[in-house]
Amino acid sequence: MDTSDTPKLGLVALATPRHGGTYQYTRAMIDALKLVHGYKITIYTDSQFYADAPFPTRPLVNSRITQALNLISAELGWRRSDPFIEEDILLAPIYSTALLHTTRPFAFTLHDLQEHHYPNHFSVFQRFWRHAVNRQITKKAAIILCESKYVKEDIVRIFNVDKQKVEIIVSPPPRLLNSDRTSTSIVIRDVKTKYNLPSRFLFYPAQFWPHKNHSRLIEAFGRARKMQPDLALVLTGRPQGTFRKVMKQARTAGLERDIRHLGFVQQDELEALYELATMLVMPSLFESVSIPIYEAFMAGTPVAAAAVLAIPEQVGDAGVLFDPHSPDSIASAILLLANDPVRASGYARKGRERMSIATSKRYASNLQSLLERLRLDVSQPSDNNSSLPLAIKVTPASTSR
Repeated sequence: MDTSDTPKLGLVALATPRHGGTYQYTRAMIDALKLVHGYKITIYTDSQFYADAPFPTRPLVNSRITQALNLISAELGWRRSDPFIEEDILLAPIYSTALLHTTRPFAFTLHDLQEHHYPNHFSVFQRFWRHAVNRQITKKAAIILCESKYVKEDIVRIFNVDKQKVEIIVSPPPRLLNSDRTSTSIVIRDVKTKYNLPSRFLFYPAQFWPHKNHSRLIEAFGRARKMQPDLALVLTGRPQGTFRKVMKQARTAGLERDIRHLGFVQQDELEALYELATMLVMPSLFESVSIPIYEAFMAGTPVAAAAVLAIPEQVGDAGVLFDPHSPDSIASAILLLANDPVRASGYARKGRERMSIATSKRYASNLQSLLERLRLDVSQPSDNNSSLPLAIKVTPASTSR
């Protein structure tokens, strides 16, 4: 094929590790695009975190002032220069207000609308900003991507979007798309030594944002530890948000020696931590999809997770569900897995089985279909239930669990 005729795809990559799951989502999309054929791909970014990407990069100005000017101009109907003018189509795994001034068709991922469910977790300005940006971008986007039925229903309801415009494509975590994804025994040994990890510990990798619910987890851990005194709790995530409050709570409860905060860890260390953990505990109050759950499934680590929103859809019968608002419920789930290794092993096996269909080829195939629709038939949305099958098919968990 004459490369001059090859359609050009721009990928907007602005997430950094401080964005948590959105960064992992972006990396997974980049990994999958390596298997997509027929496109000349360029990454638009303002971050050094994509310097190792397999595609060329171009700078994209994304300062707060620029973001605000883009939004205000769009609200007033004023056009600004199009930074993506050299591309044919665009993929945006994270929002950019620059999209409001492009003439190119684009698919944009709206990860969640948490501010409409937990407004107290956001300032007045944050709520205004998120709603204004999402309203404008969803209106302009050719296709809106999300990762769960729950979020799709939110998008359709809150922004009055045609449901045919919203596609559900679940992205597996980046580790799944790497051929060398299993941690070596040497890395596992080194991580255990480096962090002086105990033989049994609960693992919760999450940023210290209010909806991550660290406080109730600390309370539940204290109760569970009375029954299983050899258990420890290992946390990762940058010391921001509710970090100081959570650590103070741990000290007040006399648990500071039993809780390890490792801060930000590299991907190979993170994989080793999953391998070493007794279980993953996911008490988050709001998740469109939880990447740590998928990572735990791949590592063969038992999962205890919150029975809220899209998590039961994601977990199915491969984990224990609990009420994240109840420390007693969280503690009971922890003890169920800690006290019964056979049952825990059974859940871990089911988790691996669920991930066995989440192949890199399947995800890349979904993206290939999406790009073809975006390029050739943007004005005629396809049947949402048939054209783009889920990268990971999910079965709702029983509500009686």
